[in-house]
Amino acid sequence: MRNRLPLFYAVTSLFWFALYAYVPYVAPYAEEMHTDVRMIGLITGSYGFTQMAIRFPLGIFSDKLRKRRIFIIVGLLFAAASGLVVYISPSPVSLLAARSLAGIAASSWVIFAVLCTAYKNPDETVKTMGILNACNSFGRMTALLFGGIVAEWHGFSYAFLLSGLAGLVGLALSSGIVEKSPKSTEPPKLSALMDVARDQQLLCTSLLAIFTQYLSFATTFGFTPIVATGLGATNLQLGLLGVASTLPGLFIAPFAGTLVNKLGAKKTLIYCFLLSALSSMAMPLTQQIWHLFVIQILNNIGLITAYTTLMGLCLLKIPVESHATGMGFFQAVYGLGMFLGPFVMGFLIHELGLVPAFALTGSIGLVAGILTVVFVNKGYMSDSC
Repeated sequence: MRNRLPLFYAVTSLFWFALYAYVPYVAPYAEEMHTDVRMIGLITGSYGFTQMAIRFPLGIFSDKLRKRRIFIIVGLLFAAASGLVVYISPSPVSLLAARSLAGIAASSWVIFAVLCTAYKNPDETVKTMGILNACNSFGRMTALLFGGIVAEWHGFSYAFLLSGLAGLVGLALSSGIVEKSPKSTEPPKLSALMDVARDQQLLCTSLLAIFTQYLSFATTFGFTPIVATGLGATNLQLGLLGVASTLPGLFIAPFAGTLVNKLGAKKTLIYCFLLSALSSMAMPLTQQIWHLFVIQILNNIGLITAYTTLMGLCLLKIPVESHATGMGFFQAVYGLGMFLGPFVMGFLIHELGLVPAFALTGSIGLVAGILTVVFVNKGYMSDSC
């Protein structure tokens, strides 16, 4: 099975390429269409809302069927559609539809994660998640780079076309992915799958993951591009700003497991949330575009490391045959952060302005750090992987 991992990693990168080639231009494109800032928050937040609704039942369904590959194929199909719908008919409504379709597609990330861990030994989970998240970051980074070039040369709509084409290529390659089902002869009972949601380790890591996604989608994939356009950023610079957000994941995510082994999960997460909190607060205070690039990188060093750590820890006490359900629960719960981040941020900016909105958003990172201390000290969450 392991000799198919390079293909699996390539499909993973194309999947995220398709989902992110146009992301930096959603808010500016909607703004160009004279869309209300609260509607922009809804458009951006719909990506997380659909994931919140779909991921947990998707994980249960996959575990019951003991099938993985078909869900990856369907995910790639929706990823391609999310870009093509805006290219064919650009409007605020199609942007909302695109982000909803992208959310449906991203729900299959549950299956990517579970199938990848099935190829490896259980004691390599955090390391495996690090490599998978590095492929995630590579796909997003190259998408944002080439999306920026295409948008600069031809306009926003062509970044959506690029997304659709990448999704179609990934869809074609996905036929070569090898299925690796759980070893048990009988599929788990529904009652056993539902019990997964009561696992304390899973509940704590899922709750903390909400904060990583809230911070990320309120800032990096939400309203940081608005800050950048206010500083006079070009379309290419918007794409490069997105690259700056994903670059840390390419190099840092594979070593998250090593960091946790050295510092422990508690210290790792506290440092990461603090770094993100301070970075988020500083974003609207920048006076030059290159300052925003530096802050963007620092913010995402914290968020990507925290997310990878939590992703590796969440299945620590879950039986292998229920991994898709556990991962589905984890990702469904953190989908709440993807939805609330941009949705709440849109209202905060409308009512208070950029600086107070980013300050309040940054304070969410401080809350996450405090909760981490409580969870580990009370024994609700493991300090090691």
